[in-house]
Amino acid sequence: MLSKLYDFIIRKHLEILTVIFVGVSLLLLSRTENHVVLVLQTRWQDFSSVMKKPLLEREHKRRVIDENKQLRMDIFRLNQELSQAQSLIMENQRLRDMLGFRDTSEYELLPALIVYKGYKDGTNIITLNKGRNDNVRENSVIVDKDGLVGRVISAGKRSSLAAMIFEPEARLSICINPVRVYGILKWHHGNTFMIDDIPTSVEVREGWTVMTSGLSDIYPANIPIGRISKVTSSENGFTYLIEGEYFVPFRNLREVFILTHD
Repeated sequence: MLSKLYDFIIRKHLEILTVIFVGVSLLLLSRTENHVVLVLQTRWQDFSSVMKKPLLEREHKRRVIDENKQLRMDIFRLNQELSQAQSLIMENQRLRDMLGFRDTSEYELLPALIVYKGYKDGTNIITLNKGRNDNVRENSVIVDKDGLVGRVISAGKRSSLAAMIFEPEARLSICINPVRVYGILKWHHGNTFMIDDIPTSVEVREGWTVMTSGLSDIYPANIPIGRISKVTSSENGFTYLIEGEYFVPFRNLREVFILTHD
């Protein structure tokens, strides 16, 4: 092995010496402060900068594009998370309100989910996911945290049909607070109701509340129904025409409570 290396050096000694001398010369030139050498170095640096500039610009542009793409993705994810958080906050507050109603109510309340809303035979019908297996019976009363919703008209084993109180044929025995005067409430239009035949000899004001009277065979007393919004005299002058608004937002209902039988 050593003999081969020795033979190679002997044969190529001129080429090896030339490479060594050139390398030493370049090293010495790079370290000298000769004016010519410095000028050449400066021009070489300028040339190199010009040549590298397009490459650097393309690299910078690519990096900016990648960063913008990542920022857009991050903004989308943050907006999505913010929307979900706001939805959860609203849902949490709504459920807290319903739970608070259940905890303070004097009745035994069974939570139920509305799985269908429909219109049948002139009656506003909803389908609930609770039935006889949950102790639900015909005429079980349906309420929301805001007040009276309706009653069960048919109970299956695992689901029930219920009629809501805002329908043309619905008639409710009510009591106006704080005067404790009794009357009959019927649906008017939209989310409003009418109360007829209240004598003008009794004071009735806007803003007073309307509750169930307890005189019905179905509805217990003191379930909130709505608030009086307008009081006028009828044509005969002896009775009021009273308009009001339901407390319950019927169109937006999703969950309700059923007053169960013991």
